[in-house]
Amino acid sequence: MVHTESNSKVLLMRLRYALLVLIFGASTLVWGQARPGSLRGTVKDKKSGEELAQAFITVKSGQFKVTSGASDFDGNYNINPIQPGTYTVVCEMFGYNAMTFTGVEINPGRPTELKFALATSNVELGVVDVVAKYEAPLIEKGRTATSFGAEQIRNLAGRGVNAVLAQTASVVQDERSGGVFFRGGRGDANVVFVDGVKMRGDINLPREAIQSTEVITGGVPAQYGDVTGGVISTTTKGPSPRYFGTVEYVTSELFDRNNYNLAGLTLGGPLLFNKAKTVPLIGFLLATEFSNTGVSRPYATPVYKVKDDVLADLKANPLVPTATGLGTIRRAELLSSEDFEVIPTRLNIAGNVFRATGNINIKTSKKTNLVLGGRVFYSDGRNGSFFHSLLNYENNGASNQRDLSGYVRFTQQFGSGDDKGLIKNAFYTIQADYTVNNFNNFDPNHRENIFRYGHVGNFETGRRGLFGYGEDPQTGISAWRKILDIDTGITFVPSIHNPLLGAYTQSYFNLVNSGLIGNNAFNLVNIQQGGGLLNGQGPSDAYGLFGNVGAVQSGYNYSQNEQYRITASTNFDIKGHSLIAGLEYEQRFDRSFGVSSAALWTVMRNLQNDHMRELDLDNPILIYRDGVFQDTIFYNRAIDMTKPRAFDRNLRTKLGWDPDGKDQRLLDIDNISPDDFARYGGLALFSAQELVNPGGSAYVSYFGYDYMGNLQPGNPTLSDFFRATDARGDRTYPVRAFQPIYMAGYIQDQFTFEDLFFNVGVRVDRYDANQSVLKDPFSLFAAHTVADVVARGGLEGSDIPVSMGDDYMVYVDDIKNPKRIVGYRDGFDWFNADGSPQSNPTIIANASGGQAKPWIFEEAFSDPQNPNSPVLSERSFRDYRPQVTVSPRISFQFPISDVAEFFAHYDLLVQRPSSAQSRFNPFDYQNLVFGNASTIDNPELLPQKQTEYEIGFRQKLTDRSALKINAFYREYRDLIQTVSVTEAYPATYVTYGNRDFTTSKGFSFQYDLRRVGNVQVNAQYSLTFADGTGSGAESGLSLARTGLPNIRYIVPLDYDQRHNLSGNIDFRYGQGQDYNGPVWGKMKVLENAGLNLLATAGSGFPYSRRVRSYSITESATPVVGLLNGSRLPWQLRLDLTANKVWYYNKGKNNFELYVQVLNLLNAANVLSIYPYTGSPDDDGFLSSPQGQQAIAFTANAQAFSDLYAIRMVNPTNFSTPRLIRLGVRLGL
Repeated sequence: MVHTESNSKVLLMRLRYALLVLIFGASTLVWGQARPGSLRGTVKDKKSGEELAQAFITVKSGQFKVTSGASDFDGNYNINPIQPGTYTVVCEMFGYNAMTFTGVEINPGRPTELKFALATSNVELGVVDVVAKYEAPLIEKGRTATSFGAEQIRNLAGRGVNAVLAQTASVVQDERSGGVFFRGGRGDANVVFVDGVKMRGDINLPREAIQSTEVITGGVPAQYGDVTGGVISTTTKGPSPRYFGTVEYVTSELFDRNNYNLAGLTLGGPLLFNKAKTVPLIGFLLATEFSNTGVSRPYATPVYKVKDDVLADLKANPLVPTATGLGTIRRAELLSSEDFEVIPTRLNIAGNVFRATGNINIKTSKKTNLVLGGRVFYSDGRNGSFFHSLLNYENNGASNQRDLSGYVRFTQQFGSGDDKGLIKNAFYTIQADYTVNNFNNFDPNHRENIFRYGHVGNFETGRRGLFGYGEDPQTGISAWRKILDIDTGITFVPSIHNPLLGAYTQSYFNLVNSGLIGNNAFNLVNIQQGGGLLNGQGPSDAYGLFGNVGAVQSGYNYSQNEQYRITASTNFDIKGHSLIAGLEYEQRFDRSFGVSSAALWTVMRNLQNDHMRELDLDNPILIYRDGVFQDTIFYNRAIDMTKPRAFDRNLRTKLGWDPDGKDQRLLDIDNISPDDFARYGGLALFSAQELVNPGGSAYVSYFGYDYMGNLQPGNPTLSDFFRATDARGDRTYPVRAFQPIYMAGYIQDQFTFEDLFFNVGVRVDRYDANQSVLKDPFSLFAAHTVADVVARGGLEGSDIPVSMGDDYMVYVDDIKNPKRIVGYRDGFDWFNADGSPQSNPTIIANASGGQAKPWIFEEAFSDPQNPNSPVLSERSFRDYRPQVTVSPRISFQFPISDVAEFFAHYDLLVQRPSSAQSRFNPFDYQNLVFGNASTIDNPELLPQKQTEYEIGFRQKLTDRSALKINAFYREYRDLIQTVSVTEAYPATYVTYGNRDFTTSKGFSFQYDLRRVGNVQVNAQYSLTFADGTGSGAESGLSLARTGLPNIRYIVPLDYDQRHNLSGNIDFRYGQGQDYNGPVWGKMKVLENAGLNLLATAGSGFPYSRRVRSYSITESATPVVGLLNGSRLPWQLRLDLTANKVWYYNKGKNNFELYVQVLNLLNAANVLSIYPYTGSPDDDGFLSSPQGQQAIAFTANAQAFSDLYAIRMVNPTNFSTPRLIRLGVRLGL
């Protein structure tokens, strides 16, 4: 096993999971949004319009009272807090008929407005209660979110959040990448909440658990932070006062071979009532879904695979002789179109998903409430790819993901709307939540047995000594002296773990033994040169176009992300002000471990016997027989005890050999089974130094775990990384988990001034990356500033210009013993020795002797064996400086007329830098010492910022329809982009900086038609322009790697979809007296039946045309025209749901049958193209001169052309085809 934790860590982790299981078992899931909602409005006399005081308003769930309030002298009432959900609200007053609204939806974090107009009771008729179904106002005061209720979500064809986002203005979804972009923001700029818990990992929920989903694209309230894009907030259903449940099953097996199957179960209800049985004290909700999918991403293009008989031949004979009879050719590179077939669907990519969410709601007293909630997500399946689908689909890798979260929320109320004091409706909420996400990628056949990865077979090498006649320098005797050991032959046994890998080498042996090729198998080099595989190697791809038969996943990795959050908020009303204030604390612990499993065979081969490679010529052994010198001198292997050799020593010990090799036995790791290596200790056989391999290719990568994959005990410091050793004295290189800390506080006030409604807030965010950062990104070692040089009396012969600041870095002609100053630097700005600006740091480097040299402090030269080379240590780093930002949020609206209003807002949003580019990795700097200058993370990245201005108006067109028009302008600053740290010491490298800038502007039209007769319509059109200096954190990587100055250009972003339209039409027949459909006899055939059609359309995304064609396996040729100056075709998609519901058991239960059709028109939307031709299925290479030349140098021109033609029709260039699913739902 790789992952073996210490007992204390195991106990700690078990306690954490036990707590979550307890929460989950007690609640078996999550509850409504963290922030309760409220109900407010007015009570008036229906005839006179006079405000009515002391009207009594009761909020009920079913037949049970939830809360209540009363109207004041102005007829206003405000009931707060109310947990999100759907309720019945009754208004009663003496002398008036009671008025009841059903289906009143309370949304989280904002008030629901409900106005009552009571009619006086008639003496003759008595009290006549009025009952009506509630509908939200077409124009809601203070609303900035687009809301989708449970019924609306249930009627959509898609189950995830994408169908909701498709109906939201100014939101772009890119099917090719899966990215979601709000108003020009990047895909990682969004934040998702479920019941107030900030989500990491999978964001989808069982559909039956969703009470509502809100999408905020602008006008973000102050309680939301750490976001510069959009906010998606989902509230799950709370417990019901009566028992209920649903059972659901959906399948596609009647319509296609994708084998989509989903089953769901939802249960809820009361667990405990008060003594009078009038109020439920404890209630629960549980919602689960399990799905099994044969193909999660179906292809619209033909699906090819190699024919079964051809595949069998490939497995048996993967190599064939060359025409010259020397060496081999991979059989896969000789396949032509006749060897392939089209099949109905993709193979070996099935996956399973389980989701569960729920809660227990405990009414602890009249004024207090406690909620326990949790969420579980689990998925596992095969990782399919187009690259491996043709020849190697049987060896797809696998992965799984496990998300678990739990929370506890306590709410206490201090007053109600009829309080006489200054402060009314006061309550506070405290929530603590914990989330853990686990990810694992592996070969499904080997899983954690890492030594089986890449095992080709057992190679037993025969050896004998090679002798030559000469004089021994120690004895002066001339005789036959041993010169070296030579390999005489290999005995090979194919692997039982990877038989297809073994077949390559066995095929080579068969060809050698049969005389079909003139090669031999005396040693491992012969086998490798002839086309066979050694342990740790995999077959080469077929022309780089498709993965070859038998290729297996080469690595094993896992990660764990933990998140702890505590939030507290309070709501209260003071006169006309409704205030919200809150605090938030969050800390994350991210850990990761990965091992290049197959490559371990190579490192073991290199490490074995490394200390005894030379002969011991100082100690000759003269060979005698019966006292007669045999004219032969033998030499043992010399033992070099100075070489570090943990692996060699540990393996010899496990084998029972002399650990130092004094028994002269030679290790042969290729003749040891992988299971033996695991039994001998696995990665514990190695030292960290051997696996980390500073300056070279690392065989393990980790943080938060040790180099063997165990949870890192304690919290090691940076000093530990540079100095910690184990019992043998070997460095252990401990790296702690990534532990950023995020805190925030906010206050928001909603109030009305005359006709103006204001929502004003401010949020203060504090982000601490809680890690070390390099003191100077241009130097790995502490170096002199101008102030330091002045303090030591200057440098003779080099006057410092007065314009140079004290903190400017000084560059000299020698890092240790300089003779003259050659330049200065302030951040990224360089200056010549005379103080004049220098835009090209290469000039400074040339003056330094070819490399810009800072004047490094003497204490950095601490290695006595290399006195002129500085040593990297913790002194080169400092702590991250926490960043505090203030974000004002201002919005207001006022009526233009009785049926129209104007609104506007100003937001400043801040988001922490992504951990993908900001985690401190000390190995990056360790490798930089050796000149290994790859792209490294920047732990000093600052928060990213977004400023938005929006104006618009809402117009009520009719009593059932409204129009919203808005325009916005956004600026994104300090976005992350790759930058070149040119002339850094000791090597130029590429990292990330807060360099990018983006502007986004646009407007949108949104039309809302409430149900008129049978029809309900929602439609939106958006026009957006998104331009900036980079579409993502690595969009400028190619330029940065050139080492040229960090030039930036404003271009359309990759996700700049100018036109975006969507329309949702819901046509539905009612029941009973509301039914107006066809009748057959007495049968209302379409009662409770309906259709829901979602249509989306969008203009094409931008791309850059290329000057000439190039191969799929080559780098792109230069751009012709403007960057992102061309456009993909428009995209159109229609999704349909048709359903019918039958009620039985006096309407208490129901049965629903529905069909979902995704991509109804089977539109082949183009998601990506080849940038030379602009075509999604032809890159123009085969017909080009360079293509014809490339074909001529392949092993088989026809085979290459046929394989290339299949590879060109990349199915990910097209959208998914039409998908049909049949579902049934039973309401219990």
